[in-house]
Amino acid sequence: MNKRIKTAYPAALIMLFAAMIMAAITENTKGVFVPGFKENFAVGNKEISYMIIGTTAMYMISTFVGGYLCEKIGQKKVFISGLAVLLITLIMMSFSKNFAMLTFWISLNSAGLALAGIASNTVLPVLVLSMQSLVMNLLHFFYGFGSTIGQRTFGFLLNKGVGWRSIYLGISVIFVILLIVSFFVPFPDLHIKDDKEKLSIKEILSNKLIIFYMLALGFYVFAEMGTANWFVNYMQSAYGYNENQGSLYLSGFFLLFTIGRLLGGFVVEKFGSFNVIIISLSIGFLLYTSGLIMGQSGMVLVAASGIFFAVTFPTIIASISKVFPVSSSYITGILVTSASFQGMILNFLIGAGNDFLGAQKAFYLIPICILVSITFNILIYKNTKSIFVKEK
Repeated sequence: MNKRIKTAYPAALIMLFAAMIMAAITENTKGVFVPGFKENFAVGNKEISYMIIGTTAMYMISTFVGGYLCEKIGQKKVFISGLAVLLITLIMMSFSKNFAMLTFWISLNSAGLALAGIASNTVLPVLVLSMQSLVMNLLHFFYGFGSTIGQRTFGFLLNKGVGWRSIYLGISVIFVILLIVSFFVPFPDLHIKDDKEKLSIKEILSNKLIIFYMLALGFYVFAEMGTANWFVNYMQSAYGYNENQGSLYLSGFFLLFTIGRLLGGFVVEKFGSFNVIIISLSIGFLLYTSGLIMGQSGMVLVAASGIFFAVTFPTIIASISKVFPVSSSYITGILVTSASFQGMILNFLIGAGNDFLGAQKAFYLIPICILVSITFNILIYKNTKSIFVKEK
C-alpha cells in the first residue's frame, strides 16, 4: 500500500499538533503542582479532591456543549474559543490569591481544554483526505509527547526553585502565540446551517450503534484512567513497592503506550480500524490479566500491555465521522462526555472496592472493563463491516 497523508489544510494540521502538545502540558502537569498548591494555600487532600471533581465536571459539560457548538458555529470558532479560555485561565491561575479562586480558574481551564479537544477531534477527519486513522493516532501521540515533556520539564523547574505561578505564566505566553496564529489559519467550514440536517438527542440515544460506541469507549477510557490512577497503589498494597518502584512500571506502561500511538496508526491503515482494535485490546487483556495472576513477577506484563491499548481511543474517535456522517461533531461530544462520566463512576467503584475488598481484588475491575470494551467493539464491527471495507 503506497499512500501518503493528503490534506488541503497543512497549516491547520500543524496547528492542531502544536495545540495538542500544549493542551497535554497544561492538563497532565497539574499533579506535579499539587504539593505547591497545598503549601501555598494550606489545604489538604480533601480540598484537592474537590478541585479534581470540579475540573472533571467542567470538562464533561464543556465537551458536550463543544460538540453542539461545532455543529452550530464551526470547529475553528470553537477551537479559538478554547485557546482563549486556556490563555485567560492560565493567567488568572497564576495570580490566584486563595484556593477557591484557583479551583474556579483551574476548572474553567478544563473547559478550554474540552473545547479545543472536541474541535480538534472532530475537524481532523476532514482536514486529511487520506489515512485519517493514522493522523488521528499521531494527534494523540503528540498529546502523550506533550505530557511527558511537561512533567519532566516542570519537575526540573520546580526542583530549581521556579514556582508554579511562574510556570503557568510561561505557558500562557505560548498560548498567546497559538491564539494569534489560529486567527490566520484556514479551517474547513463544517457547521450545519439548517437545523433540519441535525439529529436530535432523542434520535441519537435511541440508536443502538451509538450505545455500543458509548460502552466500548467508556469502559476502555476507564481501563486507561484506572491504570494511571491505581496501578502504583495496587503494587504498593500487594507487593510493598515504594512510589519509585511502582512509578517505574507505570512509566513503562505509558512509554509503550505513547510508542503505540506513534506506530499503531500505520497498522490500523493496513488492516482496518476495528480489526486492529479488537485484536490489540484482546492481546492487551491477556497480558494484563496474566500479569495480575502471576503476581509480582507479572508486573512487567501489565506494563507491556500499554502498547496494545494505544490505538483504541483515537481510532474509535476517527471512525465516528464515517459511521455517523450526520451530526458527527455533536455525536462525538456526547460519546466523549459519556466516556468521561463512565470513567468517573468506575473510578469511584474501584476506590470503594479498595476499601471494602482490598486493592488486589478491586484492581481486577480494570481487565474486566477491557473485556467489556472488547465485546462492544466486536458488536460495532459487526454492524459497520460495510463501511470499513479495506482499500486494496
